[in-house]
Amino acid sequence: MTQNSSSKTKKPTRRPIIIGLRVFIALAVLTATILIIFTATRDTWKAFTNVNFLYLPGILGLLILYIVFESTRIRLIVHAITGKWISMVYSLQVIFCGAFLSAVTPFQAGGFPLQIYILNKAGLKVGHASLTLLLRALFYFSGLILLSPFLIPYFQTTYEGRSMQILSKYAIFAYLFLFGLLALILFYPKPLKKLFYSMTLRKGKRTRWTKFVFGIFKEIRRMRLSFFYFVKHKKLYSLLILLVTIIVYIPNYSIAWVILHSLSVKAPYLDTLLRQVFLLFAAFFFPTPGAEGIIEGGFTVLFYLSVPKHLIGIFTILWRFITYHLVVIIGGFLTLKILNLEEIIHPTQSSSSTPPFS
Repeated sequence: MTQNSSSKTKKPTRRPIIIGLRVFIALAVLTATILIIFTATRDTWKAFTNVNFLYLPGILGLLILYIVFESTRIRLIVHAITGKWISMVYSLQVIFCGAFLSAVTPFQAGGFPLQIYILNKAGLKVGHASLTLLLRALFYFSGLILLSPFLIPYFQTTYEGRSMQILSKYAIFAYLFLFGLLALILFYPKPLKKLFYSMTLRKGKRTRWTKFVFGIFKEIRRMRLSFFYFVKHKKLYSLLILLVTIIVYIPNYSIAWVILHSLSVKAPYLDTLLRQVFLLFAAFFFPTPGAEGIIEGGFTVLFYLSVPKHLIGIFTILWRFITYHLVVIIGGFLTLKILNLEEIIHPTQSSSSTPPFS
């Protein structure tokens, strides 16, 4: 890769990352504290000391299996686009660094720039890197869309209660909003372009934001053309990636079931799996970094009828740490390495050597 191509994609700025990280840690500690205060009893500590740690290798094995599958999915998408295989090192960086930056930014939106930067380092053009991440998200949403007609009615008829109904309504709203926004971007981008263009005008004159909007929609147009070309000419790849996408998340969603068994709680496997998928619908677009606090609350609501009260808090904390916080911690170290640890600690001293994200 030439020096010129690498300079087109710049590292994200670091100050917002530090601020978001502090908020994320504070929310994580606060959430865990609240869960323990409201659910812990003497039986909790007794049950915790009797946890069957023989399940730990299985839990970690499922997490590793999920990460390997997801890494393979990213590499498969890149191969479908470019005809080349990228190193697993880069696909793992996309997973971990994306998880970390999504955790420390509002609306879980911060991982995209650094992921493009990583894929650009792997040899992909910016357009191909953007398309890779777009397809990764689209196939993920496609799996949820395929499940939603069965999943949402299932929970509305199976589980009652005000909290469950609120989650159901928000899940439907998030699903419709995502689907509508995606449809507009893919099929009717001009109305969106006109809307945002008009919002950037000041007294009928263009501003620097107008130029920014033009740049964004130019990139959207490029990605749209690439996406439709991909779907039209890569049908076999599309089916294979969709199948792999569905398979990928099975190990990750199986972890909760194994944790329950380690706590001596028996639960139906499929039901445990579906509850977590449903939670994903309800978790979109929450403003807290990494949806921290919201995910734990929703998870507690979904399982409070099937898990003893004295265990629900510790179960939620263990599940969240293993499936998310652990990945975020690893991603944090990788992100610090990529963005340069010294620049993170002393951003004002090294800002001149590293170009800001544009």
